[in-house]
Amino acid sequence: MVDLGDVLDPIRKQVIDIKDALAHARYRYDGLDLILTGVAEAKVRGASQEIFMVAGEKMDAIDNMIDELYRRLSALDRELENL
Repeated sequence: MVDLGDVLDPIRKQVIDIKDALAHARYRYDGLDLILTGVAEAKVRGASQEIFMVAGEKMDAIDNMIDELYRRLSALDRELENL
């Protein structure tokens, strides 16, 4: 019989890797946002701030989904271990 922990561990590692990639994307996003705040043209600056606000909300939502997926995988692993 297959140990389900052996099946779920690689998936959890992928979830962690995705979360890490999202953190790196957020770092680049923050850098670009910082650069664009120095743009002299008010319309460009305002548009970029709006775009970055929406993108930030989307990244937060994705981050929350990743956290929930990891919690569910861990809970499933615990439940299966008890069986």
